[in-house]
Amino acid sequence: MKIFTRASAGTDLLRLVLCAILFTHGAYRFYEGSSPILGQILEEQGFPHGSGTWLAYAVNLTETVGTVLLALRLLTLPVCAALTGIYTTGIILFHRHNGFFVVGPGTGGWEYSVLLITCLLVTAWEELKQKIPAR
Repeated sequence: MKIFTRASAGTDLLRLVLCAILFTHGAYRFYEGSSPILGQILEEQGFPHGSGTWLAYAVNLTETVGTVLLALRLLTLPVCAALTGIYTTGIILFHRHNGFFVVGPGTGGWEYSVLLITCLLVTAWEELKQKIPAR
C-alpha cells in the first residue's frame, strides 16, 4: 500500500501531519529527558510504584516508533488503538480537571487530546475501509 495516493490524499495528509506532531512530542520528551518525570507523575496518579518510568518510556516509544509505522501504513490499527488509549488516559488522569480549553479561557484542558483521538479514529477507519471489501 502506498503512503500517499491521490484517491486518499485528504486522509493521507491528515495521517502524515498527525504522525509528525506525535513523533515530535515523543522525541522531544526523549531529547529533554523528561520520561522519568512523567513516570513519577503516573505513579502519583496511582500506577504501581516502579511502573511509572517504564510506562512513560512505553508512551514515548509508541509516539515515536509507532508514528513512523503509522506513517508507513504498517500496524495501523494497533498503533491507532494504543495512541487512542494513551490520549484517553491522559484526558482522564490529567486534562479533564483543567476544563476543556488548552489555552485562552483555561489552561491544560482536553480539547487538543480530543482532536488527536479523532484524527487517530479517522486514520483507523480509513484502514478498516480498505481491508473490508465493499458489498
